[in-house]
Amino acid sequence: MAGEAVDYLIGMVITGIVAVSAIIVVPNITYMSLLSVSQQQLRNIAMDTLKTMLLDAGYPYNWGSLQDFSNSSLQRFGLGLYGSNSFYVLDPNKVSRLILDNPAGHLGYDTIRDMLKLQGYGFNFRIIAPFNVTINGGQPVDVDTMRSGVPVVVSYNNGGPICNADVKAKILYIKNDKQYYWSTPPSTRTDVLGQCSIAVTDSDFQSNVQDFVAIFYVTVAGVSTVCATYMAGFHQQTAQASIIGDTVKLWIPADAVPSENPRGVRRIMSVSAVTETDVYELYVGGNPPADDMTWGEGYSFWIRQFPELNYEDVLFLVFNIRVSIATGIGLTYVLFLAPRPNWLGARIEAYGDVMGTRGASTAVKVQRDVVIQGMTYIAELTMWKESP
Repeated sequence: MAGEAVDYLIGMVITGIVAVSAIIVVPNITYMSLLSVSQQQLRNIAMDTLKTMLLDAGYPYNWGSLQDFSNSSLQRFGLGLYGSNSFYVLDPNKVSRLILDNPAGHLGYDTIRDMLKLQGYGFNFRIIAPFNVTINGGQPVDVDTMRSGVPVVVSYNNGGPICNADVKAKILYIKNDKQYYWSTPPSTRTDVLGQCSIAVTDSDFQSNVQDFVAIFYVTVAGVSTVCATYMAGFHQQTAQASIIGDTVKLWIPADAVPSENPRGVRRIMSVSAVTETDVYELYVGGNPPADDMTWGEGYSFWIRQFPELNYEDVLFLVFNIRVSIATGIGLTYVLFLAPRPNWLGARIEAYGDVMGTRGASTAVKVQRDVVIQGMTYIAELTMWKESP
């Protein structure tokens, strides 16, 4: 009898354990399974969306090049280069329409989301370099640092260092004589920590330098990226610019250089073009009023067409601009980089919504290598389902 009682009690305990497991563990397993299925479905939607964005040229096929561009100009969205013989080759003019401050026209997030039939979903889209190049810790560079050696760090997008990366630079600078000069420092390679430095040792750079732009060409295993930095100052507040097809458009933003009083004239003195392999002078100006920009005097925009831009695969431009600034300072010459963010090594830093603004809890991220103007980038789409 005692043995039977013990067996009975043991059976009751086991039954209780099984019951608790059924109540707690099984629903949890079911929930995790459903969550896994939901995540996979979201990933499938993200992959299909990314393929559509990158492979489709959209309609009209040249929508990125339209001079009278507006959101209503587009009937179907896609970033693909029309007529390309290869997959995942993007049209640089279409990509530029995703830049928020593009003076030639910006394509709205809700417009794209509606065309891709993504109601109920949010997304963020980037087109970034295949690896990171950080110059001087991401800060503008002063003349002394450029002379002694500006630090450069090359790393994978996950943060790991890249050793033996080939680093070259070309420096465009202006002296007090208002003339500009070129310097090509010796090339170098990164060490085991992905670090190196570039210094300008030219005798002309050792005195009376008023402004400079440093352009870096970095190659890793045959894949290249190009980025730039500039001398500390208000340079990037001077103007905004875009390249659409063979048309360059430059304009003065409303919040440009708030210290100016009165707001003075900008005169475009010259324009240099940066490609994957070289820097060359594109335009020599300095002629009033054709090369002037002002506030509200009839020529606030500066627009020029350069037929060779379509064939040279120009990544970004360096403008040499004469600026009239605050009383007592007078005229100064500055070097201005545009369009952004091309000169930062990326084509699109972030486009779209921010996860969590509409109640999202989880997201998926998908990537794909793409080619723009002969250079390799990574297209990255982050997608999430919004709460009802």
